[in-house]
Amino acid sequence: MSRDCNNLVASYLKWVKEQISITDIDGVCEITTPFLDRHNDRLQIYVRRKNDGYELTDDGYILADLESSGCAVSSVPRKQLLATILGGFGVQEQQGELCVEANAGSFPRKKHALLQAMMTVNDMFMVAHPRVAHLFLDDVAQFLESREVRYSQNVDFTGKSGFVHRFDFLIPKSRRKPERLIRAINHPTRDHAKAVIFSSSDTKDTRPAGTEVYAILNDSESAINPDIVTAFQHYDIKPLRWSEREQFVEALAA
Repeated sequence: MSRDCNNLVASYLKWVKEQISITDIDGVCEITTPFLDRHNDRLQIYVRRKNDGYELTDDGYILADLESSGCAVSSVPRKQLLATILGGFGVQEQQGELCVEANAGSFPRKKHALLQAMMTVNDMFMVAHPRVAHLFLDDVAQFLESREVRYSQNVDFTGKSGFVHRFDFLIPKSRRKPERLIRAINHPTRDHAKAVIFSSSDTKDTRPAGTEVYAILNDSESAINPDIVTAFQHYDIKPLRWSEREQFVEALAA
């Protein structure tokens, strides 16, 4: 299985490299990535020189897109949530842009962090108007606490590739169950599935033997695409529908 995982990670990295395109726009490097936003458009980042290094930015796309969809980050709670999300990835918001600074050595890691922040902000705020006050991560955390599940939140691990991957919850090993890593996905899409599959495959080789990965999928507003569930299962990730959360309490609390 280890050889299979190595081949899978290698093929994924090859695919990512082949899907990236670069355009020079008046001295600014536009990088088009294979990762999709909620419109199924590829996410783009822009790189420009700054002092002895580089500044990477989304050019204001993510927050402007949310505002045009009626989800402006204008209230104090939303601003606090945005700051928390960005702080977790080491990304800043400046005049509406999500940005991060890097040098030649840190560029791959910082680019990866910016892309993760863009996807997370887009996902976390597009929660439909009645759910803005009760974001999915908070719902999951409250559920775990109410069922006395021990966990740590927002845990980073460095994968075999050297990339840092964030998991929303870590449930430590017990006498009955191995370590469990959890990603809570509010708006499950193929793109989110690809990102979680890569994070899982890249991270599991650096974690204790038997570590399990769970994907908690929010199906409260729309049904989950069966292909997404199948994809998780093929890569030994346990997909858990939020509507069926009571059924997996024992597996998480053990």
